[in-house]
Amino acid sequence: MALLFINEIDKDVRLGVWEMEENLNYEKFASLPFYDRLMSLSDGRRKETASVYSLLFAMTGNRNLVIGHEPSGKPYVEGYKIGISHTKGFVSVILSMSCDVAVDIEYINTRVLRIADRFLREDEKPNALQFSKEKDEKGYQDIVPDVIPTLLFWCAKETIYKLYSDERLTFQNIKIMDAEQGGALCGNNLITGESVRIDYTFNNDYVLTYARE
Repeated sequence: MALLFINEIDKDVRLGVWEMEENLNYEKFASLPFYDRLMSLSDGRRKETASVYSLLFAMTGNRNLVIGHEPSGKPYVEGYKIGISHTKGFVSVILSMSCDVAVDIEYINTRVLRIADRFLREDEKPNALQFSKEKDEKGYQDIVPDVIPTLLFWCAKETIYKLYSDERLTFQNIKIMDAEQGGALCGNNLITGESVRIDYTFNNDYVLTYARE
């Protein structure tokens, strides 16, 4: 497993990404309290979980932390607010001691274009199209046209859904727009009227979005 980065994105918010590898040594987790549960998981889930814990330990320096989940599915760790996401080959964790946080990561794939109509609102499609054109003009898109902008909107909606997990929002309850500040999107919770800045980054491997409140 390989640590890609841990960034201090605010004075009390840390964001990390870990790249999974094929052959893992699970014995290094043997003395930890979640080892039996880890070894009971399927190969894919075991790899994801081990990668998440490896990143969490790297971010906190505390190997005694155990991740739990609320009835809504939202993760929690003693002493922290935490957001977790995983995709093919990567996991990401965001941590704060004071504010709610959420993260989403998705590997670059064209599948998202086939399901775009399921999660994009009609009033979001012009924004996504304009976003795509801007990325083309800047020379970022050398993969498949519209993939990265569409993935950004997908990840942004997933991030807002996780941030407000207790509200069980649908994709139609969330509207994504360009933020007034550069390098960010704005996520609107249409049920409560709240708006949240969603920061993002992407490369040839994945798209990553995150938010804090």
